Amino acid sequence: MAECPEILKALDGKAVTTKEEWEGNRRGEIMDLFQDHVYGRRPCEAPAGLNFSLGYQRQNYKGHRLMYKQLWAKFPGYAFRINAFIPYSDKPVPAFVYNMHDFQMEASCIVSDLNTPYVPILDITGRGYAVFVTYNSEIYPDLEAQGNHDCGVFGQLGPKLSDRKGNDWASIAAWSWAMSRVMDYIETDPTIDSKRVATIGHSRGGKTALWAAAMDQRFSTAFSNNSGCMGAAVLRGKQGEHIKDILVTDWFCENFTQYKDNEEALPVDQHMLIAAMAPRPVYVASSSLDSWADPEHERLGCRLASEVYEKIYGMTGVVLPNEDEVKIDTPYQEGNIGYHVKTGPHGITPVDWNYYMDFRDKKNV
Repeated sequence: MAECPEILKALDGKAVTTKEEWEGNRRGEIMDLFQDHVYGRRPCEAPAGLNFSLGYQRQNYKGHRLMYKQLWAKFPGYAFRINAFIPYSDKPVPAFVYNMHDFQMEASCIVSDLNTPYVPILDITGRGYAVFVTYNSEIYPDLEAQGNHDCGVFGQLGPKLSDRKGNDWASIAAWSWAMSRVMDYIETDPTIDSKRVATIGHSRGGKTALWAAAMDQRFSTAFSNNSGCMGAAVLRGKQGEHIKDILVTDWFCENFTQYKDNEEALPVDQHMLIAAMAPRPVYVASSSLDSWADPEHERLGCRLASEVYEKIYGMTGVVLPNEDEVKIDTPYQEGNIGYHVKTGPHGITPVDWNYYMDFRDKKNV
């Protein structure tokens, strides 16, 4: 395997040994590299005129002790939907912000089915967590609009297709931007504990959840489910999906394409993205039959990212046994980087969700 970029070596070659050097310089360097070479740069955060409206609300939704809200995030010329499920409580509750991609939307309807495996509403609210769901297709259509950056949020915030630069934002940056706008709303909602809000997503949504929380430090933690290539898995030396495979999507900025046949030249790797979460907890999950995402390299991302937790913050990173001793269906949650690999193929299930909530309960995030 090619040598990965060093997390704790600044661009000027100097070793990073203190919290001040990490937070004041090196973390920013890493985030800049990811923006310029992988995900692209957002043109703005909360746009002028951003507001939120309630489209629909029901108490005791479908006979359960929870409130359902259909919300709309709006600014001139554009709006997207947020579905929220909030358990009853006498104090503000912690929340998840879930990024739902098109295939999950086609396979389920969380408004009518509160037991869908992708987002098991009754499990989540039954354990005292709210969940807010955004939909990729309403931010920017996924596979149907490759390279067509004049629709969705790009149509309003730009840049125009003819004016795009190599580091302008693409799909994952847009979807993660929308998760931050949900956070803007949450900060206005007294039923939610805005200090305990996590991003979460599966597959491309897992990539998005990691990027969203790295970009927006208001999120207390992130849960990346089967995110694989350009998510939690170290790219160099991984099996399954690589840059040449993932470029059939419109998820990354134009500059990313130059590394298709030269991955070793990419100045970042995904352990650096996990490390950008520090000192906040973060969680990565794999599936045993998901060789395309590569569980071993998702674990490697956690192992290498632990250097920042341990050397900069004096905290425990991931606590995993040797590779040949990693157990399936066993959550490793002792450290501040949580991990599990569940039995089965690429997917997110209630098993994952309950491990995630166990971790949140333990870490109080």
